[in-house]
Amino acid sequence: MNELLSEVPYQELQTAYKKLYSSNKELTDNLYYAAFVQQGIMPGERHFKRLENDYFVFYKPLHIIGGDLYWAARKGNWHIYAVGDCTGHGISGAMLTVLATSFLNYLVFSKRWRHLGELFDELDRKWVETFSIDQHTNGNNDWLEISMVAYNSISRELQFCGANNYCLIADKTSFRKINGNPYPIGGWQLETNRSYKYFKTKLETNTTILLSTDGYTDQFGGPNDKRFSKRRWIEMISNIHHLKANETKLLVEQNFNQWKGHKEQTDDICVMGIKIDNITH
Repeated sequence: MNELLSEVPYQELQTAYKKLYSSNKELTDNLYYAAFVQQGIMPGERHFKRLENDYFVFYKPLHIIGGDLYWAARKGNWHIYAVGDCTGHGISGAMLTVLATSFLNYLVFSKRWRHLGELFDELDRKWVETFSIDQHTNGNNDWLEISMVAYNSISRELQFCGANNYCLIADKTSFRKINGNPYPIGGWQLETNRSYKYFKTKLETNTTILLSTDGYTDQFGGPNDKRFSKRRWIEMISNIHHLKANETKLLVEQNFNQWKGHKEQTDDICVMGIKIDNITH
């Protein structure tokens, strides 16, 4: 190999290197700009402040931009939060997050729904229709795994709906893992005529809600190079959920970096924590 390189004139190597460097820089610059746009589509601090609950978001794409998303909105007395994981990483995954966010905005604000199950049913129909080539032929099998909670600030009712995902709910006396439906949004080969069930409860004061994608629990690391696992995740959150949101985020991020160590990140990561009645703004 070295002999072959030595036969190539230095000027040609230099020209090829400059061309490769320029192409790579242009691609990287475009990815960073796309990440800036993607972050602009997701809710910022001012949006969370309108919801009047202490919160944190730990968001860490695998490749500058990624297929994970977080979303928050207010409709009347309902405070709504969601975390999602679209098929793929990088550019393809990021494109799907834009689609998912646009669907959520449209369905939540422009459609009437009695509960999150109905909302998910409609989200699933629109997702499948988007990837159908025509009315007789199904297209790509892209899907969305998502967890969503809707909290009514007057009645204190909490609704949760998950598509191949779950949530954690903790207060002073209990710690619960609430499982969602065992199938995602979309993915037409996986299930036919599906309907999304939802969970409903009334919240106690000082309740913490955790939504997350599987990127954190699937991260390889630790002394034996294993996945972090849901078991470790639940155990960690059960020990720190009583802390303020910024303190919880710090420990979640520190633990991730410690577990990962020098290993490469495995997947996109998105974790959202909401502290009901623990207002610091």
